Amino acid sequence: MTSGFLIKDPRTRAGLRLDAAAGSQERLAFLNDASTRIGSTLDLAQTCREVLDVAVPRCADTGGIMVQERLITEGEFPVRPTDGSALVRRVATAVAVDNPWDWDTAFPVDEVAVYPPFLPQGQAMATARTVLVPRLDESVADEIAKAFGRDVIARSLAGCSFLVAPLLARGNVLGFFVLVRQPCSEPFQDGDVALVEELAARTAICIDNARLYARERRTALTLQSSLLPTGLNAPPGLEVAYRYLPAGDLAGVGGDWFDVIPLAADRTALVVGDVMGHGVRAAATMGQLRTATQTLASLDLDPAELLYRLNRVAQQLDLDQIATCAYARHDRTTGTVEIASAGHLPPMLVQPDGTADILAVTPGPPLGVGTDTFDLATFALPPGGLLALYTDGLVEGREWNIDEGLAKLRGLLTGPPLGIDRICDMIVRAQRPSTDRDDIALLLAKAR
Repeated sequence: MTSGFLIKDPRTRAGLRLDAAAGSQERLAFLNDASTRIGSTLDLAQTCREVLDVAVPRCADTGGIMVQERLITEGEFPVRPTDGSALVRRVATAVAVDNPWDWDTAFPVDEVAVYPPFLPQGQAMATARTVLVPRLDESVADEIAKAFGRDVIARSLAGCSFLVAPLLARGNVLGFFVLVRQPCSEPFQDGDVALVEELAARTAICIDNARLYARERRTALTLQSSLLPTGLNAPPGLEVAYRYLPAGDLAGVGGDWFDVIPLAADRTALVVGDVMGHGVRAAATMGQLRTATQTLASLDLDPAELLYRLNRVAQQLDLDQIATCAYARHDRTTGTVEIASAGHLPPMLVQPDGTADILAVTPGPPLGVGTDTFDLATFALPPGGLLALYTDGLVEGREWNIDEGLAKLRGLLTGPPLGIDRICDMIVRAQRPSTDRDDIALLLAKAR
């Protein structure tokens, strides 16, 4: 289910309909089935689609879920609306009727609207209580159509039976869950209220969980992006390009970082690091380590000495997470690059003739682990040569292991010279796993 508008076969209504006379065992079986099918992900829109897929046509001919706009855009609980001013978004709609596209026109998904207090939807949100309308008068249907400026609404709703349940979580109204039965169907009865309220309660919990997840991921991404460089100036003797792609979910949003730091005497530091762990704490740790790296880089230390001191800083910070880091120092005058690694993946070097190799850099322990010194390796970086630094999200995923990923990256770097930005784009397109479960940082530096 990818669309917010679900069309169900109306011919299945008679066999599936759970009416007010259903026994307790049948209702319990329905709710158990709903529990297994609702909330399979922490995606709010997907959760709403799953709810309606369960409810239509089992409970109604059509249904919709409206969620307060501020909850979607900001992840915050809005004040309970009592004056009809609540701004809500239609997240999903499901229909099992003969004229489905009329309902799509009448109630389009993603529409943001206000429901006045005189409407059942507005009443449910204002009072935080379920509203049952056995049959909607034609005059009220006309008023709704006028309020939204669509005549098709009056044709679709006149004579229908309504059941509108507020979505309540933590004492707050998240929105409402509306079910509609057409004039040809039996109207809702008092016996239906308890069942729909139980379904609405479970829906609200799932929506609230999705809200919390989305807010934490948004916070982590905002923090992470604020701590990364927004633009890198071309250092002496180098052309640089980079790509940073956040993970597709909170479980992968972590602490990948990169930096290009000008040093004295035509030297430049190139840094890529990865904090282990995920979420806001990993992003905050990344910010601390990036700041410490920049401070130590101002001393123009060789990479091995810098990582030794950075490791001591990491231990003094008493961080819960450990991190890996590759630090390179390019010297324009000598045409060389010195590299040291704190548990990080090996850089790759592309020669001017297009031959790519994995550099033999001995990795020391990750930052925050042990007190060992780090080995320093020195390589020539001639004009036209290219150095590639990256994080494990680029070479490791469910589709391939890290050795296969390294081989693929080496193959992509091998070949005729291309523009450095074009190389970045080509690598990310080819190497990013389809699951997007980890951050990706890629930094390329080409000698002029």
